[in-house]
Amino acid sequence: MEKLKSIVNAGQTPVMGYYLRFLALVFMGMSGFHFANLMGYAGSNLETMLPGARMLHIVYAQFFAVTAIGLWKLQPWGVACFFIATISQLVLYWGMPQYFTQIEEGEQAFQGIINIHISTIAVFCIIRIKRK
Repeated sequence: MEKLKSIVNAGQTPVMGYYLRFLALVFMGMSGFHFANLMGYAGSNLETMLPGARMLHIVYAQFFAVTAIGLWKLQPWGVACFFIATISQLVLYWGMPQYFTQIEEGEQAFQGIINIHISTIAVFCIIRIKRK
């Protein structure tokens, strides 16, 4: 239980604080991307989206904005939201991409998102290990 508390209270060191604020900017950008998809600015149309993709854009647009606020304020719930959002997208985009896109470019975009999430988790872990 103590290890989980130390992970969630990650913003206590200056380096981790800077990294969490960087992640907040990344998540705010990703939230903006999802909102842009919903409004049709990113080359997509809400009416033509698959139902799974429509639901994901609605949920992640809001959840990423909340996560960004929590990360920027260095709150423990922001770190928890970061892990929930990252792991849920890894599971969905890696395990079930056919429910969210039917085109090859969509699967390539999912691969990019998967790489970003794996990288952010890896850097988070490296900073946590270096601290000890």
